[in-house]
Amino acid sequence: MGSVNKKLANCPMKITSELVIRKATTKDLESIGILWQEFMDFHRERDPAFARSADGHEHFKEFIAGHLEKESSLVLVAEQNGAVFGYCLAMLAKYPPVFENRDYGTVYDLAVTQRCRRAGIGEKMYKAAEKWFSERGMHRIELRVVVSNEVATAFWRKMGFLPHVENLFKKI
Repeated sequence: MGSVNKKLANCPMKITSELVIRKATTKDLESIGILWQEFMDFHRERDPAFARSADGHEHFKEFIAGHLEKESSLVLVAEQNGAVFGYCLAMLAKYPPVFENRDYGTVYDLAVTQRCRRAGIGEKMYKAAEKWFSERGMHRIELRVVVSNEVATAFWRKMGFLPHVENLFKKI
């Protein structure tokens, strides 16, 4: 995973009421980049197609930075005592005008460092994103989950998501 951010190195044994879910700022980009590397390495273990480039985290930080001030995007971090343990990117989206109901929300990414999973952090970030979508009049949220990611599949089902569209691929 490269150098480990000292702020991420020590996950508290118990997440407390001091855990804050807040909008990310440019100061969070380094921590988000490190979390993204862990997130991608986790996926690569399940499917080599997710192998990240050596500088992928730098490009991802630029991508996230582009969403920080967009009204159609929400970037959240989960922080406790100055340490960031997770991030979430949520966006407003539209189907083409051939559909009657075009507007929906999408959770592009939601990642919690492995050391802190199953402590309620992901659920708190998702609930904050869901509230943000609701405040913007969204009545539908969609996301993509890698089928081989058993952790994410179980999490999203727990959050009430059901299968909708199946993406297929073929190596040639």
